[in-house]
Amino acid sequence: MSSQKKLRINLKERWVIPTAFVITIVLYVAVVLLATRPTSLADFIWLSPGTTRRIYEFYASNLRGSFFTGFLALGGFLMSAKTFIIVNMKKEVYDSAAYEEKWLDGLMLNGAAKYDTLFYPLRRLSNIIFYTIAFCFIASIAQLTIGLFKNIPAVMICFFLVVVAVCFLMLSLFLIKKNLGTMFDHLDEKSLKKMEADRNGTPLK
Repeated sequence: MSSQKKLRINLKERWVIPTAFVITIVLYVAVVLLATRPTSLADFIWLSPGTTRRIYEFYASNLRGSFFTGFLALGGFLMSAKTFIIVNMKKEVYDSAAYEEKWLDGLMLNGAAKYDTLFYPLRRLSNIIFYTIAFCFIASIAQLTIGLFKNIPAVMICFFLVVVAVCFLMLSLFLIKKNLGTMFDHLDEKSLKKMEADRNGTPLK
């Protein structure tokens, strides 16, 4: 059962690589259109003389340095914030008796085979933040390794890694927002119970 849960986590993120690949192709078409005036589909494959030099010079002078410093800083920030986010989410929500009670109700209603484990949302968030950090560092390092090769494939590989990192970053932000929503719902529920207990003059257990 544990292996099935891990497989489900991995399968949910399979869209990232194909999506990044499609976006990279679109970026390649846009870059070629800006750098030259293709008249046929073959012109996107067999570039006219000078096109590679113009594309690489623009990338090297305007994007490579920014990609390197930006994703290096982003990866470092997320690495320092990851433990804080996960630990606080666990303490405020997933360790609470109210969350466990709701989880048990859902488990009995849906069955163990179709229901997520108690800490599945937190585990998924932790994994996605880790993937984001890893690809931020990979994208940053690629700018000063692969990005030094003066050809279009090298530039597009660097773009691809940047897009993958951005996709994981967007997914991380979505999951953080989703978990924060769960946490605030839990805190609101606690405050409402406390207000009701104060109104009735009974201590909150």
